Amino acid sequence: MNEKEYFEGVRSYTLLAKKEVGQNFLINPSTAKAIVDALAVQEGESVLEIGFGAGSLTYFLSKTKGKVEGIDIDEAMVAKLQKDFSYSDNLTLHQGNAMRFDYSSYDKIVGNLPYYITSGILENVLLGASKAKRAVFMIQKEASDRIFAKPGNKDYGPLSILFSLSGKAKRILFVPRSDFSPPPHIDSVVFAFDFNENRGDLKKAYILVGKLFLNRRKTIFNNLKNIVKEGEIAKNILELHGISLNQRPEELTPEQYLALSQDELILGRI
Repeated sequence: MNEKEYFEGVRSYTLLAKKEVGQNFLINPSTAKAIVDALAVQEGESVLEIGFGAGSLTYFLSKTKGKVEGIDIDEAMVAKLQKDFSYSDNLTLHQGNAMRFDYSSYDKIVGNLPYYITSGILENVLLGASKAKRAVFMIQKEASDRIFAKPGNKDYGPLSILFSLSGKAKRILFVPRSDFSPPPHIDSVVFAFDFNENRGDLKKAYILVGKLFLNRRKTIFNNLKNIVKEGEIAKNILELHGISLNQRPEELTPEQYLALSQDELILGRI
């Protein structure tokens, strides 16, 4: 099936889109191709597509020389696309839940992420995709503000910090809501993320950051005191790391959070 015919079919799937799983089908082939091109799939690489929906990205992924696997929670769309792409020998599609999935074996990961579980999927990928070199995701613009937020910004938080410690993100494409059917209520952003080669295990750091941001209006001292259970210990830890007792969680850098997560006085308490 050629590109024009395929995307005419995608447009016709609009009535099949399920609001409860956040389905908005990408109907602009140029956008879909640009996303797959940004993934830069090399021959033999293991690629995962998260939430393939009507197969807009899948169409172009099937033309790469990677070993492509796709997961989607919608059983009906899985069955349909398995039939549509039955001719492809580099593509395997099956039903799967992105919130309970093992990402550890993939070199590249791509997806148009549903808004209501965007943060959860991104967390799972960053913490679980230990082999991954690059990911390309399309997310709603509002969610992208949290990824790119810097210290002191109102959107800065655990997800911003996890991204910063894991690698480097770059916005590559703005996608208007008119590129989807049915159209969502907000425009989208595509970003590419290159993982650090030696990023290590950041799970403890992420857990600590989450706890220290539970009360982001409180000082870092008061939040840390709740974790270590003793004010004098919290004070000594912060002074050792050159952190003011009066600073708030959004004022610390990702590197400061990483250093705190490696402190022996904190390790046993997170």
